[in-house]
Amino acid sequence: MKSFRNLSLMAKLSIILLYTRINLKIVFGRKAIWIFLGTLIYVVIVCLIAVKSEDQVSVTQALPLVVWMPLTLIAVLFSMDIISKERDANLIETLFTVSVSVYRLWIIKFMTLMFSLGLLAVVLIVTTKIVVVDVPVFLALLNVLPPIFFFASLTMFLSVFVKSANAAGMCVTAILGFVFLTSEGLSQTVVYPYLNPFDKPVNEESFIWVRTLVYNKIAFSLLGLLCFWRSMRRLDRREGLLK
Repeated sequence: MKSFRNLSLMAKLSIILLYTRINLKIVFGRKAIWIFLGTLIYVVIVCLIAVKSEDQVSVTQALPLVVWMPLTLIAVLFSMDIISKERDANLIETLFTVSVSVYRLWIIKFMTLMFSLGLLAVVLIVTTKIVVVDVPVFLALLNVLPPIFFFASLTMFLSVFVKSANAAGMCVTAILGFVFLTSEGLSQTVVYPYLNPFDKPVNEESFIWVRTLVYNKIAFSLLGLLCFWRSMRRLDRREGLLK
């Protein structure tokens, strides 16, 4: 049997596409079509309202409405299932007989989810730029991904910790509710997960605002990594979780 390195370019591409398709199917399952269809309908409605509205939607309003809200919903929904759906997907045999580390399987699944969310973020930001308001794509992407990564990792960790996808979803929903309830007072502070780069306080120096943004994005990226690492550590007891 030839190694991957010695295969032809077409054979390599075929294997990569098959591998990607399998991972996408494992992570998203059948509900992906309905989730992304719902996202499309939501974005179309928001864009139509923005276009028809007499008051132009600002960059500050567009980022949370068009990008953060649907991405957060998708991240939480699918992160809930990364662990718990193994029982329903009949993948237990694969997990415990595969020759590679089981942690590598969880990492691949989570990275597949994050890569898909990253691509969707680009699509939503570009759509916002074309239809709603001019948005710097790269700057918006850098600021959008850290909180999405954090809440996806937090959801995955809680689903492992409490051994229930539904309980994890309810916990994260409560946290998100608290975040949005406190947004009026905290939305321009370093502790707010959805710190908007286009919502600079009027009386704040530019370099202080940039420093706040950098600290915020680094902090929530590190918190996301911590949650993901802890979820991997707790998967030592994954047999009990999957029973």
